[in-house]
Amino acid sequence: MTTLRDAAHRLGLAIDGAAATELRFRCAPEAFLGAVTTLAAEAVLADLFAVTGSGPPSLTVVFEAVGEPEWLLLRTQLTGDSFPSLTPATHVASWYEREIHEMHGLQPAGHPALARLRLHDWPVGQPPMRATLDRRLDIGPGVPSVVPIVHGQGVFQLPLGPVRSGPQESGEFLFNSGGEDLVAVSQLLGFKLRVVERLAEGRTVDQALNLAERLAGVSAFSNALAFVQAVERASAINVGARSRAARTLMNELERLHNHFGDISRLADATGLMVAGAQYASLKEDVLRRCAELTRHRYLRGILAVGGLQAPLPAIALQTLRRRLPDWLRRSERLEKLLEETAIFIDRVETTGVLTREYAAPHNLVGPIGRSTGADRDCRRDHPYAAYDQVIFEVLVKSQGDALARLSIRLFEIRQSIRILEQLLESWPESDETAPSDSLATGEALGWSEGAGGETLHWVALTGDGRIARWRARPPAFVNWHPYAEACASGNNLTDYPVIEASFGLSHAEFDR
Repeated sequence: MTTLRDAAHRLGLAIDGAAATELRFRCAPEAFLGAVTTLAAEAVLADLFAVTGSGPPSLTVVFEAVGEPEWLLLRTQLTGDSFPSLTPATHVASWYEREIHEMHGLQPAGHPALARLRLHDWPVGQPPMRATLDRRLDIGPGVPSVVPIVHGQGVFQLPLGPVRSGPQESGEFLFNSGGEDLVAVSQLLGFKLRVVERLAEGRTVDQALNLAERLAGVSAFSNALAFVQAVERASAINVGARSRAARTLMNELERLHNHFGDISRLADATGLMVAGAQYASLKEDVLRRCAELTRHRYLRGILAVGGLQAPLPAIALQTLRRRLPDWLRRSERLEKLLEETAIFIDRVETTGVLTREYAAPHNLVGPIGRSTGADRDCRRDHPYAAYDQVIFEVLVKSQGDALARLSIRLFEIRQSIRILEQLLESWPESDETAPSDSLATGEALGWSEGAGGETLHWVALTGDGRIARWRARPPAFVNWHPYAEACASGNNLTDYPVIEASFGLSHAEFDR
């Protein structure tokens, strides 16, 4: 079997350093397009980002392959602010290049649809990752977005958002409808843009960790964990057994409250208000256990480089252990009731379909990816924390509809409870290492598997332990890409709340 390392050597790529389970290579700008195209045909393109600053800009592509724990990072240093677009040969690069264009001001020459991705009323010539942010920018005409408009007899446009009722985040959606049918949907995001990666530059790791925890409320822990692990890998810092177990436990608690919340929204969207309330009750119970463990419902403030800010209280762990059987019993009972409710199954089956053929070029992650045949899960494929110490299964389906996405989440609820039980049964008494603040100059990739899927963070540290550069690639950035296609896959206007709830995408993760 050809490995990532073999593929890199076959292409004649130059070694550019290494870390545990991280292969780094570099190539000349003129060879970059060919190298990426070849590697993308054999592996999964998981991220593409730019680094700009005082020196020449650079591009880095992150690859992974099924069955390999190693990541491959390929970098090229540009000689100017333009590079040949990867998108015509590798479709998944499209949104990454659009992001690079508007955030860094680099030009992907030959990109087929270089429209605005998320910037609103932002001055031309002031890319956020390169502009001076210590003064108020003069807002001028922004770059126009390309909004698909369908013309025809009886076709009308219906806007939704960005301000909406309920707990939905800010996002604007334009429906093109021919009566009841959804002919086309376009989304306009970016209302929560905070440029957190730029704000972190020059700050201490602890200050940047606060930003990582606030990247998105629903994934505060998984994003912070990926960030912390990147810092630890960059500085070769080891983490003790108890801290690794605690990190795994909290990661699964975050998965549980997200899945319970998403299913609650899905039940509400189909008119099952009682079922929605019962799932919301389960979510609330998980959040309360999180608060008992860490003093924060969304698990902020507990992570530290090299371990945790404080050990998890023994009495709270005992309470959690007693709650697990009840969570399993209640969730299995509710799952059975949903499966036996014909009107519910009718609403979610064949709704919001992403075909396997359409989804595959997007390299989707998490429950959305696994519902379309993408067999990817960082916990299994790139074990971290204590995931190599527990047994669990990963479910993959291929239907790509709301029912498949629901089935994945229901299955993962049972697996998460199983993981929590295993962790608590063999809880380490102590850490063999103490949290460390000994940071070194370096860079590394960190990862976690959040409720939404694979989460990647890359950091580069200065000599005094501050953030030189930070790249966050949360799962929503990947999974928003094919969302419009799912909305217009033979659905009508009344299906939209079901589709939105079944995707469970974070706006804040995308906007950052």
